[in-house]
Amino acid sequence: MIWSLLLMSLSMLAVAWLAWKLVQRQERGDDRLESMLKQDDERAERGLRRAAGLPDEPPAEPGRDRPTN
Repeated sequence: MIWSLLLMSLSMLAVAWLAWKLVQRQERGDDRLESMLKQDDERAERGLRRAAGLPDEPPAEPGRDRPTN
């Protein structure tokens, strides 16, 4: 009984991994989808910042504008 449960669990993990790989390959080739996901991430970040009472855009990082020696 334990072996059948273990085998079933491993087969479910294999199917989930295969589905994940197929979806990743599909998404990697879709520039429109990637653009939409990026816009959604930016919208969500702005919403979270507003909910926290912060400005829409995060402040610039202190070391970025300075040249490195």
